Parts: sequence; structure tokens; C-alpha cells
Amino acid sequence: MKTIVSGLAIEYTDEGSGPTVLMLHGWADSLHTFDALIPELQGHRIVRLDMPGFGSSERPKETWGVIEYARFVQLFCKKIQADPQILIGHSFGGRLIIKGVGTGVFTPQKIILIASAGIARKLTLKSLLLRTLAKIGKALTLIPPFSLYRQEIRKNLYAILGSDYFAAGSMRDVFLKVVREDLVQFARQIRVPTLLVWGSLDSSTPLSDGEKIRDAIRFSELQVINGATHFVHQEKPHEVATLIKEFI
Repeated sequence: MKTIVSGLAIEYTDEGSGPTVLMLHGWADSLHTFDALIPELQGHRIVRLDMPGFGSSERPKETWGVIEYARFVQLFCKKIQADPQILIGHSFGGRLIIKGVGTGVFTPQKIILIASAGIARKLTLKSLLLRTLAKIGKALTLIPPFSLYRQEIRKNLYAILGSDYFAAGSMRDVFLKVVREDLVQFARQIRVPTLLVWGSLDSSTPLSDGEKIRDAIRFSELQVINGATHFVHQEKPHEVATLIKEFI
């Protein structure tokens, strides 16, 4: 389905009946990331959307940060007359929930954070060296014959850095604004029961991030699924759905 919110065409789904669950996807993903969970969450109204700039939704006309996305989701819920009692967010979606609940934009009864982002990366000697090499490599791409392979070289450099910056395309300015913010201070303001679900092999948002978020949120518990990576909800949907059902 489509709706217009703040002048942006937004793709979303709204299915089932019962207490409302709002599901927010990760960076460069879409509402379909949760497809495997939906059949196991019957008895609820499940609302999902492609957030602006992702999936089939229009991108923001300005450079948004986390709070702008959170406020947009709030307006979206008002537009479709949804008052979510439960918020579920994966990665970037979890980032929105932490900031939104921590600032009072969202007022759910319970939240589930799946491999949530929100912990800013500390600069190490290794990361500084890699960034320096990347800058040197970027400069080289302006000089023939390297300029002929500029896009491929830049893609490989950012892959080495482990960054989604190159893949962000026209959303790079938004990406930079989003990832630079550490949300621990907002996690400390959350006072609703919180379930954190993590894959033991997550390299994008490592388990240590989950432990930091758990320690920051007073009423929270962390469940780790062995052998799963960052997309734990796709790799182990039954295990994740079972944890969610028990929690809610």
C-alpha cells in the first residue's frame, strides 16, 4: 500500500488485528526483511513501512538524522491511525527506537531491538591507518590510469573499512549524520521492558554493542542466538519469533 506523509510517498503494509506492532527495518533494507516473522506473530496488527530513502519509499528532501526519522515514523503512525504498543527494530530501526523512546517521541509498552545499531565506533590505531590509506587511495583515483577504475577502487576501499558509506549512494549525507551519533544516553532514559536479540556471530553490530545497550536500558534482557549473524531474524526466524512471542 501507499500513503503520503510529509509530502513523501511511503510504501507500507498493515495486516492482522489485535495489539499493534510496528516493525522498523535496517539501513538499506526494506519492510520485507521481516517477512519470515509475520506468520508466527498472529493475533496482532502488524504495521511495516519502507522508511524514506529505502525500498519503494521516496528519500528525504533534506539531510535527516535519527530524530528526523523518528518524528517521521510518528507522523506516519498518526496518518494510518496506528498507536503501536510494541516496537520492533532491526539495526537502523533499533537506532530509531532508542532515540524515539529515549526522547518521548514513541511511548510503547514494550520494545524489541534486533541487532540494534546505536553504539558509535571508537577510533583505533588500526581504523585511523585504514582511513588514511582510504584517503590516499581516493586521491589516487583522480590520477590516470587509476581514474578509469575510480568507482571500483572506492568500493573496495570502503569494503575494507567495513563501511556502508559507498553503498549508501545518494543517501551518503544521511548515512554520515546517522552513524556518528552515539545513543547510549538515550538508552538510559528508556523505562519500558526491552528485549534485545543478537546473533553470536554479528560483525556489523557486535555482541559487545548489545551488552552495552542492555547495561544502559534498566528493564532489559539480552538473548543471544548462537551461529547467527547480523540478520539473525532472517537466518533463525522461528527462534527469534519464539523469543518475541514469549516476551510480548
